[in-house]
Amino acid sequence: MSGTQDLRDILSSLKSHDPTSQSKAQAVLQFASLLQNEASNDATRRELEIYLHDLLKSKSTYALAFAIMTSLFHISVGIASEIFMSSSRQVNEFMSANMLGNIDVTEWFLEMLSAACADKLCRTEVETKYRVVIDRAVKSNDGSQSSKALAASILVKLAATPKPPPVPGSATTGADGAGVDVDALADMLRAIVVDKRDDSTTFANALEGLTYSSLNVSVKEMLARDKDCLKMLLDVLKERDPTIAPPSVIYGVLTILSNLTAYPALQTREATQIKKLRSYANAGKGVNDTEEKTEAITKRCKVLLDLNVISSLALCAPSATINGQIGIGAILKALATEKKHRALIVQQGGIAVILAVLQPKSAPTSSTFKVNEQSTTNTDAISALSKLLISVNPSHAFSSRHSPVVAIRPLLSLMDANLEEVTLLDEFESLLALTNLASMDAKGISDNIVSQGWSKIENLMLADNPMIQRAATELVCNLVATPAGAAKYLDRDDKAYKNRLRILVALMDAEDLKTRSAASGALAILSEWGPAGDVLAKDERSLKGILRILAEEEDGGVLFRGAVCLNNILCGATPESDAAHEIAKLGGLDAIKKALGGGTTDPQLTDLLRDSTVRIMSAK
Repeated sequence: MSGTQDLRDILSSLKSHDPTSQSKAQAVLQFASLLQNEASNDATRRELEIYLHDLLKSKSTYALAFAIMTSLFHISVGIASEIFMSSSRQVNEFMSANMLGNIDVTEWFLEMLSAACADKLCRTEVETKYRVVIDRAVKSNDGSQSSKALAASILVKLAATPKPPPVPGSATTGADGAGVDVDALADMLRAIVVDKRDDSTTFANALEGLTYSSLNVSVKEMLARDKDCLKMLLDVLKERDPTIAPPSVIYGVLTILSNLTAYPALQTREATQIKKLRSYANAGKGVNDTEEKTEAITKRCKVLLDLNVISSLALCAPSATINGQIGIGAILKALATEKKHRALIVQQGGIAVILAVLQPKSAPTSSTFKVNEQSTTNTDAISALSKLLISVNPSHAFSSRHSPVVAIRPLLSLMDANLEEVTLLDEFESLLALTNLASMDAKGISDNIVSQGWSKIENLMLADNPMIQRAATELVCNLVATPAGAAKYLDRDDKAYKNRLRILVALMDAEDLKTRSAASGALAILSEWGPAGDVLAKDERSLKGILRILAEEEDGGVLFRGAVCLNNILCGATPESDAAHEIAKLGGLDAIKKALGGGTTDPQLTDLLRDSTVRIMSAK
């Protein structure tokens, strides 16, 4: 470990209000490295605690002690909370010494309290022992705007922390009993944010409080009405100079935008029932339902789109931190939730923003594109991609810079059963998006889907959820139009081909009409391929499935697909397969007779059935 003097030299460099100060940044890194390497060393921790306690004995070193504690909370909340709690008596003495008259010291004190709110025990300590000081700083006209912003931010953090219900019969006293008007604090912070854009310290302090307060519905609506404030926040995202807009500020702005646009999370059936029970239990007790209506959220999304939020995200995305990129993904998913917004998002360059979030910085061109390993956790960005590709023609969604092929891997990642954050809706929409991609004429798309994701797709054809099963089957219907997809069912060197055919035939008997339509459509497409006649003619289950359609199916579309299958088998099978005799043996003529007797008026269907009858009869 560094000697005591070296440690103190490092810690002394932490006292700077400029977050972009090179000396401060270097000191923070050294401090973090020291704690990381020796955090388990009790002697090191004890030496740090003694040093801080010594600093709190002298008025001249109060500010340094608070600066060190602030940095310590950002580096190790566990160590910082222990020292903060053990220093409570000395900090109270600082307050008694009326050092709050010193603006610089006051600001560092408030910085420490703000950082301490990261820990539950410390939040309680701040709430019970320092609330009076914080209230005074908010209301004071003598302090700096930065101190006022810090104090307001602390109050917002405390208000955002759930409080345990009071014990029946007990009196609520002290700071806990004083309410916090979050709306008023947010309005004050908003004004400081707009007014102090050029003051990086004050702006950052106010922005942090505004970020926390933007969780409140009323604050979201206030911000949505303030176009000037929103424009300024979007301009911050466009700032390329990290000394003007450091990552912490960028992340704060992204969090505000995410809060403004966030829709309620999809809930399980059990969670929905619990929520209903709670609403019944709270009936008549004056409990307000704070959950927003989707119409209000959609309006806020439209406000941001009208301000061209996508262009700001586009400039921010390539250099954003991992957390920032996840925030961008959440914003884009929310913006794309409303179907009417999706075309506008694509027009403004939303697809490119998503790809920038998912693409590693080492792969600047489409030729070297691969999904960042870390991006697989950014399910929101991928979900946004799915929503856009469902509603917009994929051929119009991609620029010359990126091939549609780059969307395949991230979309397939939403089918990973190990990702707890992936909902059934995400899975369903990713399948629909892949189906749209597979319908494009672009070379290589379907082959890439087959090569990268076939096992996932065919597993989902057996999913318990009927919508997932339908979407997977519809995707397969598109994929079998290509050699790679057709080979999965017709290549007799593949040991699994017969089992796949039987699954497809079984799905032609599904309760869901669209699933039956997709499965019969896939088999009809497969029957067009050269080897299909012999393969299907020698598979009794496939023949029985096709004949069942002719004999029992009421939907004209599915019936037509069955007729196409039968006719293609009779036309395409080689004499060795003896397809006509096999079909006749299984009751083919009776099935055709039932189909013709069902009152069909489709001349194409009638011609197919009669042609098949002639071929079977000729073989006799």
